[in-house]
Amino acid sequence: MFHPKSIQDLFTEKSQKSLILTGNEAYARGLFEAGTQFLATYPGTPTSEIGDIWEKYEKTNPLVKFDLSLNETVAFEAAVGASWSGVRAAVSFKHLGMNLIADALHSVMYSGIDGKRKAGLVIICGGDPEISSSTNAEDVRIFSFHSKLPILEPSSIQECKDFVKLAFKLSETWDLPVLIYSPSRLNHASGIVNLYNPDHKLKNDFELFFKKDFDKYLNAIHWARKHQKDLNSRIMQIKEESISNDNFEDSYMKRGSSNTKLHILKQISISSNKQPIKTESKNVGIITSGISWAYIEELCANMKADIPRLRILLTYPVKTAPILEFIKEFNLDFLIIVEEQESFLELQIKNILYDNGLLIPILGKQIFPEDGALSLDIIIQSLGNMIKIHKETFYFKKFNQYIKKIPKKITELQQNLPIREPTFCPGCSHRNVFYALRKAVDKYQKESGREPIFGGDIGCYTLSMSKPYSTMDWLICMGAGVGIANGVARVVNQEKQHIIAMIGDSTFFHSGIQPIYNLAKDNSDVLVIILDNYFCSMTGHQLSPSTPADLLQLGNEQGINYHNFSILEILRTMGDFPVEIMDGYSINQMNSQFQELFTKSGLKFALVNAECALNKSRRQKRSNKPKEKQFSQYVVQIEDTCTKCNECFERLACTAIQKYGDIYQIDSSRCIGENCLSCIEICPVNAIVKKKRDEQK
Repeated sequence: MFHPKSIQDLFTEKSQKSLILTGNEAYARGLFEAGTQFLATYPGTPTSEIGDIWEKYEKTNPLVKFDLSLNETVAFEAAVGASWSGVRAAVSFKHLGMNLIADALHSVMYSGIDGKRKAGLVIICGGDPEISSSTNAEDVRIFSFHSKLPILEPSSIQECKDFVKLAFKLSETWDLPVLIYSPSRLNHASGIVNLYNPDHKLKNDFELFFKKDFDKYLNAIHWARKHQKDLNSRIMQIKEESISNDNFEDSYMKRGSSNTKLHILKQISISSNKQPIKTESKNVGIITSGISWAYIEELCANMKADIPRLRILLTYPVKTAPILEFIKEFNLDFLIIVEEQESFLELQIKNILYDNGLLIPILGKQIFPEDGALSLDIIIQSLGNMIKIHKETFYFKKFNQYIKKIPKKITELQQNLPIREPTFCPGCSHRNVFYALRKAVDKYQKESGREPIFGGDIGCYTLSMSKPYSTMDWLICMGAGVGIANGVARVVNQEKQHIIAMIGDSTFFHSGIQPIYNLAKDNSDVLVIILDNYFCSMTGHQLSPSTPADLLQLGNEQGINYHNFSILEILRTMGDFPVEIMDGYSINQMNSQFQELFTKSGLKFALVNAECALNKSRRQKRSNKPKEKQFSQYVVQIEDTCTKCNECFERLACTAIQKYGDIYQIDSSRCIGENCLSCIEICPVNAIVKKKRDEQK
């Protein structure tokens, strides 16, 4: 049993019978076993690695295609086109990508896919209920209430792989796209996965074509109305069918003992001050899905309570019969619905019970939090607290007793854990940009009285929101740093405020060109800072459309027929607007350039060019050219002449600079040496120097 050592371990029929895989590796393997021939993606945590893995696989198989798209809309529409052309296609992105594909998705659901040619379409969408790397925790399952998109929710690493194959079979059976929803804890967790050979043959290029079907693919007036009616009818049929598959007998998994009753301590409210408490035994059943099923299984095992429980694999649309059979079989008095985020299952199940005259109490979001990810502790805590239904209050005795067994020391330890603030990597040029920008705006505000307004965006530079830079006034979604600036610039008093909007190279192509063109149309008084580090660095150093060909990883075959785009040339097409080309490692020069731009009216640009320091270091270490490795011969040191002014430690805030008591030192394992040297430039007393390794103290 081992982790895959190379791409061959994931994409071969003669691989081990089982491997230890992450959730994302399991998804990639599932795509392989399902015979997927096209995958499109826009990288976003927690699903980025699926595309990274598939990109490598593409190089080993000429029948397989991969597209690292400019944004999720482009990726989804490309996958639709591939499916309509006769191959099994998939698209992967994070939850916020659903907002971008929403327009196309609703009409694609009307048209469906080409199920007759076994050309299914699967959407793998990673959620972020903990908001660990996103701006919100949006529950994308809610899209299915109006798009009618069927949803599968795996609960283990094995199911991450198996559900891909299941999703394709359902997609082709129902002639619809199918969504696999996966929270970040599942994508990044690891587990043992049993492997199988592909069960779907890849098609040769000469077999592939777009099959014209005017009535199917055209959505307008009476065609759209007909498609809507057909879609609604299909969803109703799905609710009455069961899922048949080699690995899944049905869309539900049922466990538990009919002899298991939970004791309830009930406090009855009466008119007098006395509130008598009585004990009752109730048949309580749990309904859940996805990763929450794993928590419930662990709960029953830990408490040694075989509570009746029903797992829903297909969470949209929820079928009626299994819900009613579950309640009848165990003669349930209570239903507990456990799910992360919104009351998605709860609403569907309440509708089913109401329509069938079963008005038993349901405990869902009444007791479980809507924010954050669930865990075993949170579930136990929620079930052990006092619960109120109508005028009665009660608690489940067993859960309440279990809470008291949680060690006090563990609780105290969790409360005392320090919060780890995100920050720039050591040597990151973005740190220099925002250090220089902060200096420049403070000086300009003091001289002119104009307050800077900062439009924030998504990328590594998002970290500029924190101190000591504090250069972000909104953070909404990719492209909104510039997009919102369009409105702000039209309203604010420009004599009192000036707008600075930032955007990265990948986001520029993703969703920034359109709002920037809108600024150009109106010649809005906005400074747009474009930070071009040549890669999608935050999500794993995928290529950006601006990546220079000579910076591709050594030996990377993408250099063949690779064509990059110049952001500067694109800006020139917008008109004769001022553009300052900046070097991300020349702090004093950037400071002067920023101050010069502040004095110019109308639209202006600061284009900051600097290769991602982390990628540059890695690239040079892999290089066969001795000159590119010379940086490793030097170290940066703080001399005894340091006055502890904190310019490098607090204001530049380089994380390679450490404080040990009253002494400042540079951690050579973090410092990238010759690739940065910013601390040397900003030290007011020249106490930071570069030395050869054999000269260091």
